[in-house]
Amino acid sequence: MSKILLLEDDANLNETVTEFLEEQGYDVVSVYDGYEAQEKLYESKYDLLLLDINVPGIDGLELLKESREEGIVAPAIYITSMDSVDDLEKGFKSGCDDYIRKPFALKELQIR
Repeated sequence: MSKILLLEDDANLNETVTEFLEEQGYDVVSVYDGYEAQEKLYESKYDLLLLDINVPGIDGLELLKESREEGIVAPAIYITSMDSVDDLEKGFKSGCDDYIRKPFALKELQIR
């Protein structure tokens, strides 16, 4: 079973995405702030990182940049409301593999 780390500070969206992915057969560890995500990254290995950018504590961009520097190579997808081309560029420069703009369909997440 693939293990996914979900960092999303919006409780409703976190719960919705977690339930959806669990129904698809994934093991989901969901957290609400960057520091909690940082701890989880060092406690366990993940097959995919789903990261919001604007979260309490360390933001998703910095979290991913630091984790890449530490050798964490799990694919990472940003799920964010930051939707400018500059934001997209920052996301990819920080090490993400994909970038989904909110709001998004759960089916789109599954496809990616």
